[in-house]
Amino acid sequence: MFISLIRRNGKKNRRENSIYFLSLAITIVAFYIILSLEDQDVMAFLRRMESDAVNRLLGLISGVYGFSLFILFLLIYFAEKYQFERRSREFGMLLMLGMKRSRLFLWLMAEDFYSSGMALAIGLPTAVFLSEVISLITARLIGLGIIGHHFALSARGISLTVLGFLGIKLMANILLSTRLIRREPYRLLNETQEEKLKSVSRKRSFATLILGFLLLAIAYGMAIGNLTWMHLVFFTATLALGFAGTWLTIRGFCAIFSRFTRNRRTADRLHMFTFRQLEENVFLRSGSLTVSSVLVLIAIACMSYGVSVASANLESGQRHTMDFTLESYDEPSGQAIEDLIRQSQSEDLIDRWSSVSVAYLPTEGMWSSDGDRKTCTYDTSGLQEAASHLSAEQQKRIQNNDIFRDSPHIIALSGINEILENQGKPPLSLTDNELYIYVDPTFYDTLAKETYDRLLPYGPRLTIDGKEYLLKGICSEDIVVDRSITIMFGLILPDEIFRQYAGEDYFTYWNAYLSPGLIRQKGLMQAITTADEWFSASGLPYENYLQNMGRQLFYIVAASYLMIYLALIFLVIANTVISLQYLMQEEKTRRRYHTLVCLGSDSEDICASSRRQIRWYFGLPLATAAVSGIFATISLFSGLLSPTMQSQGSTLFFIAGAVLIVLCVIEWGYMKMVMRLSRENILRMMEIRRSE
Repeated sequence: MFISLIRRNGKKNRRENSIYFLSLAITIVAFYIILSLEDQDVMAFLRRMESDAVNRLLGLISGVYGFSLFILFLLIYFAEKYQFERRSREFGMLLMLGMKRSRLFLWLMAEDFYSSGMALAIGLPTAVFLSEVISLITARLIGLGIIGHHFALSARGISLTVLGFLGIKLMANILLSTRLIRREPYRLLNETQEEKLKSVSRKRSFATLILGFLLLAIAYGMAIGNLTWMHLVFFTATLALGFAGTWLTIRGFCAIFSRFTRNRRTADRLHMFTFRQLEENVFLRSGSLTVSSVLVLIAIACMSYGVSVASANLESGQRHTMDFTLESYDEPSGQAIEDLIRQSQSEDLIDRWSSVSVAYLPTEGMWSSDGDRKTCTYDTSGLQEAASHLSAEQQKRIQNNDIFRDSPHIIALSGINEILENQGKPPLSLTDNELYIYVDPTFYDTLAKETYDRLLPYGPRLTIDGKEYLLKGICSEDIVVDRSITIMFGLILPDEIFRQYAGEDYFTYWNAYLSPGLIRQKGLMQAITTADEWFSASGLPYENYLQNMGRQLFYIVAASYLMIYLALIFLVIANTVISLQYLMQEEKTRRRYHTLVCLGSDSEDICASSRRQIRWYFGLPLATAAVSGIFATISLFSGLLSPTMQSQGSTLFFIAGAVLIVLCVIEWGYMKMVMRLSRENILRMMEIRRSE
């Protein structure tokens, strides 16, 4: 009977506290995914490519996990306290009927273990499944494929998830249960008294609202003005001003609300009741709503940043053109590479090779005139004259790409054409007085393309040793496999002219393309691994696609997994807290609903009033968090992203906007769940009152 009663109560509690139970299951999933990260295929790959960085990341995960446990403990304590207060009459009645306090304590512990077990039974299988899906999707998107994937069940992840979750939940319940069983039965039987709140005058509310707007404006200005990340003092000041401004804004909004609501004519029968409820439960409780708003703000900023950075790095990692790159910088190193190409195993592994010769233009500012190497003059005045027709923003954009530098890179045309041929693209053609501008794909985004398209019709020209060269067009292709080797701006010249200026002081990138048959047989990851063993045995320095992919993948895992994980934790906690806060206030003011029933109010009118209260209760802090989240995301992009990533600003903000819309949909779902639970509570209270 004891076990049956526990099971029945557990089922009832899950139904009546579905938001809390769902939050626990989501938290378990998040815990396992982040703790099992080192056992995923992605991390196994990263350990071979970026071992030091991965070890630092895993150390950081431990700290984040500990912080998450502390935050979750506060959530569980608050939620369990609400459940105990809701069932206080039940516990008081059991003590009045003779149940021993020790038995009541054991009963509460048994219920807690049962509910925890159910949450783990649902959360852990879901977590294992999602962990595998995430590993497969990440590997697929980054280009690894799914060949070689092995199912990985992280024993460490399961044990830490179970121990951490059960530990903090048990700790919270012991603290609350101990306080509960010490209370006298008559105190438990008495309904919770409503908290008396002190009203605020309208003039004072207006002053509070204006001050809140002012503090938020200062915080927003510091955020988008890059002051936040200049020093820890500015960062702390931004947080303090933002928190204070949010609190004052929510509290001061009561003035506007009362002015436009108190005397508004409406067909709502319970208009004044709704107004009084909102005034007491929303505007006079701005402290708790501010905390919820700040938690949602953190979730919005972390989620927007994490998803945007992950998407940008995935897009960069998908540019797979060649598989290996070797570099020759003198005759012996070039001869060694040619000997490697002639080996028989090269024919089995490598389908084709391409070579790109690159040098610095030997200008007088780079080499002294008394050196052995012949120098030349370089004049960009013709290019600057053409650029003067552009807008100030466009001029600044091309200037940031080193277009006016004194000693640009020069690239042989034949090497670029080999790369284009291997990609199935038409080759470039140049006369003796023409050249192409080379821009690395990392820096050639949509805005850069529009700028150069505007520049070319003005006939920009460069002068080298007194000879003018017309800029014929733009070329933006990867010339090496390693994305960290970038040339922001270079000049593509015909081979004869390249040799004339470069002389013997140039280096050549040799790019290898794997055999398509080998890739079909083993998959991209295994094929590159096989070829990598052959290159490694040669003793020549080289870079492969997996090493570059490792860097891109590490950015995704480090900057995105953790940020998305934190966003998920804060989002769950914020919505659970704000949901339970409203339901708790509704429980404390149940006498008011009883009075409405006695006065003959219809159930639909009361439920409609509750829905309006919920929309305000959720809407005000969430709207504040959404507006602040826009500025926080801008601040994160400008303060934490590299200049290369910042060049993709429009794409990142588009992704962040999409994430914000998705989060709004999630918030709407939470609000609908609270409306459903509130309706059930109101109908149950009306049924009890009418039966009395």
